[in-house]
Amino acid sequence: MLTDEEIEQIKVRLEGAFKPLRCVAEVWDYNQKLRFKVFDHNDQGIIEMSEIVLGDLSDESRLQDLVQRTKEHVQAQGFVLI
Repeated sequence: MLTDEEIEQIKVRLEGAFKPLRCVAEVWDYNQKLRFKVFDHNDQGIIEMSEIVLGDLSDESRLQDLVQRTKEHVQAQGFVLI
């Protein structure tokens, strides 16, 4: 089980990964799962990921893979990330 600090680090990393777009991450299901959504400049949802098991993201390579795959999806829709 992840500590509160580890969970917060995952949230911060996700929420900062899609700049200049906004990302909101939420932990739910008794700190067992995470969902996040990336919004465009008009605050319209671009992509939403849900039902992510937090324990899976404690592995750095899995978290990095999730961020990379999501970035690729966002960029494929024509958005430029920094």
